[in-house]
Amino acid sequence: MSDAKKKVKFPNPFANAREEVKVIYDFAVDGGLVSVINLLEAEGDLAIVDFYARGITELDSAGDGVTIDVGIVGGDTDILLDGAAEATFAAGALVQSTVVEGAPNVLPMPLKLASGGIIAMQIIGEALTSGKCEFHFGVVRF
Repeated sequence: MSDAKKKVKFPNPFANAREEVKVIYDFAVDGGLVSVINLLEAEGDLAIVDFYARGITELDSAGDGVTIDVGIVGGDTDILLDGAAEATFAAGALVQSTVVEGAPNVLPMPLKLASGGIIAMQIIGEALTSGKCEFHFGVVRF
């Protein structure tokens, strides 16, 4: 299985510096596995202060019944994206983080990720056989 994971390091010596991390994933690479794919690994405690995804090319599966979750491995596996439909990732589409329902409804950020923590994407339902998307993370040291 391919691993798009980027390790997040902070080369900037200033503690308040924000880093932008972009991970591009091509679903044709793994032949459309239904699986968990690591996207980002923290090499020190960090906070994710911004997240969105962008469709580069349309995603495709046999029955168009795929959903995608993005979240913390071993934790809340769908905190950033919860059941985003395959069609949501059209070419050029902006896919924003899922709103956490409650009183009040809120976005899940900032989100603390401990050193060694991993953010992953989970493909649910059926295999995605083609398409590309990119995931953007705005991160700061914690």
